[in-house]
Amino acid sequence: MDPLSWLGLRDSAHGHLAVIQAAVLNVLPDHEAVVVRYVVVVSVLLTRVAYADGRFVRDELDHLRALLRRIERLPAEGIETVCQKLHELVPRLTEEEMTLCYTELRAITDAKERRQVMRLLAGLARVDGTIAPAEQRELEAIAGELGLAGDLAAVLAGPAA
Repeated sequence: MDPLSWLGLRDSAHGHLAVIQAAVLNVLPDHEAVVVRYVVVVSVLLTRVAYADGRFVRDELDHLRALLRRIERLPAEGIETVCQKLHELVPRLTEEEMTLCYTELRAITDAKERRQVMRLLAGLARVDGTIAPAEQRELEAIAGELGLAGDLAAVLAGPAA
């Protein structure tokens, strides 16, 4: 069963997100559906933050790779495949596809886990030295979508994940 089918990803309108999900599922075929869904959504959000300032610099890509290496049984070539799909498709995701990502993350995590995701996103934004204004706006938008708008200052002041 397609792990994201309950969100409507069989519809061609969600093709970019479905392709990213297929790439993750291909490199993590034995993981539970919820793990695949989590990896897809968090990877999309990380890439979205990286692109917020109009550039996806090598340090940000290396940071994303390092985070993906933490996933058990994810082969190195799988990391490159997933990063390639993210680099190619995340800038083209529709607002509807992004809404599906936020909905999914709210469904599979509690507030504490969503704050941890925000720490990951902030850590990636800081990789190139500071959080650029565009990255700050993206973090604020994501925090709002995840029901954490009031927690963002504390998340940003806290330790990176």
